[in-house]
Amino acid sequence: MFDYDTAMADPESHIFTNVSQTNNSLAQSEYDYMYDDFGTQVYSSDLVMKVVFKKRKVNNNCLTTITFAKYVTIDNYVELIDDIGIEYQDYSFAMEGKEYLQKKLEGALDRE
Repeated sequence: MFDYDTAMADPESHIFTNVSQTNNSLAQSEYDYMYDDFGTQVYSSDLVMKVVFKKRKVNNNCLTTITFAKYVTIDNYVELIDDIGIEYQDYSFAMEGKEYLQKKLEGALDRE
């Protein structure tokens, strides 16, 4: 007979693939708003750059444009440009760390 409780408690069991065995995600996500896209902690006095990139690609005679933004501290700006490529940069502007933290906490950056 199948014992549901034993199967749920067994971390080696592959029956329940969508059940996470760790509960760290709640503790980590509580303060995720304090970090930029490179994982650097943002302080109120920091300068945060919003960098918007546009990538265009032709597939089956159809032009596809992908636009996305990354938020990084001024210290990580050059590294971000090197990683993605300056040819894809559309525009960028700076904001205060205090404003970035407030918008990130409210979820306003996700809606842009």
